[in-house]
Amino acid sequence: MVARGRRDPGLLGVLGVTLVLCTYQLNWGLPNGNNSWAADALGPLTVLSVVRRSLVPLNSGWFYFKYPLGYPLMLLLTYAPYLAFQFLTGRFRHPKAAYPYGFGDPEHALYVLELLGRCLSVACVLGTVALTYDIGRRLFGRTAGLVAAWFVATAYPILYYGHTTNLDASYLFWLILALWGTIVASTSERRWPYVVLGIAAAMAVSTKEQGFAFLLPLPLIVAFHRHRALAARLSSWESWRAAVWNPAIRTGLVATLITVALANNALANPRGFANRIRYLSGSHVPGVAARLAPVEFALFKGVAKEGQYARQLIDGIESGLGLPLFVLTVAGMMFVAWRRSRAAVYLLVPAVVQYYLSLRTLDLITLRYTLPLSVIGALCAAALCAAALTTRWRSGAAAVVTLLCVFGLARAVEFDLLLRDDSRYDAEQWMQAHASAASTVETYQKPPYLPRLSEFQTHEVPSDERTIEGVLERRPDFIVTSSAAKKGITHRWNPNWRPGHPLLVPVPGAPAFMDALETDRLPYRRVAQFAQHPALLRVRITSLCPEISIFQRQLN
Repeated sequence: MVARGRRDPGLLGVLGVTLVLCTYQLNWGLPNGNNSWAADALGPLTVLSVVRRSLVPLNSGWFYFKYPLGYPLMLLLTYAPYLAFQFLTGRFRHPKAAYPYGFGDPEHALYVLELLGRCLSVACVLGTVALTYDIGRRLFGRTAGLVAAWFVATAYPILYYGHTTNLDASYLFWLILALWGTIVASTSERRWPYVVLGIAAAMAVSTKEQGFAFLLPLPLIVAFHRHRALAARLSSWESWRAAVWNPAIRTGLVATLITVALANNALANPRGFANRIRYLSGSHVPGVAARLAPVEFALFKGVAKEGQYARQLIDGIESGLGLPLFVLTVAGMMFVAWRRSRAAVYLLVPAVVQYYLSLRTLDLITLRYTLPLSVIGALCAAALCAAALTTRWRSGAAAVVTLLCVFGLARAVEFDLLLRDDSRYDAEQWMQAHASAASTVETYQKPPYLPRLSEFQTHEVPSDERTIEGVLERRPDFIVTSSAAKKGITHRWNPNWRPGHPLLVPVPGAPAFMDALETDRLPYRRVAQFAQHPALLRVRITSLCPEISIFQRQLN
């Protein structure tokens, strides 16, 4: 990103801060085998298994039901140098599905691979911050670009996903790169911006199909602005034809199709690519029993449902940016819509379409789904800040902007400290001091929500066995629970979900068991509890700073 023919020192400073915030505690919760404390993160063994099954045998029809193949392939490319080194030194020769998975030192190898994957996320966050700066600079000026980049760099959800191997940092980067490509292509007849737009759009949907709605209006926006630029010297029909179908667009379209084919392994496994599309459309795919996340689109879902969606959207963005910046974001969107109509088309149209066509189809709009809209909001807030700094009240505006930037940095630092002081570390230390390696430990939740307990005799109890009678028969020495996704202890996904019905249904016996455990009506007592209490952050990420409870069996 260049300003006045040289590198912008302000941007370099923001990127430096971003790098420090993203890499501090990058080893959070590691080593942990193939697991992570980040829910839905892709572990190294998962990545290797997904890629192998997609590639071998040729055209098998297999596909990964959870995500497209784009992000696992990016992780594999990140792993490749280290895997090659392991192979050449004889430490990784015969991959296997069972421990030690073909590694000479599996714990160290998985630790390094996990860190490499997190470095990829850090790179994506840095790219997103840089792109945000240049989008703001092109639309509103250098000051707005720097302020927007700072707001994005200090947003705790973006920093969180920069510390994980979840696909969200990559997904966000590709979406923002596509938006940047749209802005550049709208003012250029050169081919490379269209190629960037095509590759970025293809990678975004190949990382997470949810982004299709954000991308849908981008080519139309390019055509609209190119038509307006050509209308002065061509007839209306000729200008539209030139804007919609020209060599640059054709080149971009070819780049899009090639990227989709490569990122989804459609050349080696076209049946698998077709089966995933069938699966997403709700069609039955033989041999696939995985449940598709509940989705439902309607033009209007009623006042109550639309209000629920709006509250979830506001909750996610306000949690990510903080209340002061959220208020400024709302004001900034109104300012951009009123005073910056050209920028409003670039920023607000994709955001509105993403919300209406994509987010509203889900029964729950979680914080991570709002990340692209948070970046748009940061750009609009920065536009308002930059405009205020040119008025006669510039001194007061400068003080407000400075306070917002300091507040954002303080929130980002608190986030990093939450990682450093994670309650699961304290729980692990307590268990090491009070339990022996022969101690039996029961858990009822996924590993990402719990301390690392591999050195004990740990058993994750199936949902059907979470009963009072079951625990009295098994008599574990310890029971460990987490406040994260706690309802999953007593409930399971509704296998017959349909609109208007609950997503979760209670497991017979499980609610009574948990109530008895927590009210001391079982021969177990809560002997330790570890929690964190953020001062500036209102956390809406399930995996972040859960409360851990340890129950011990009473001998008398």
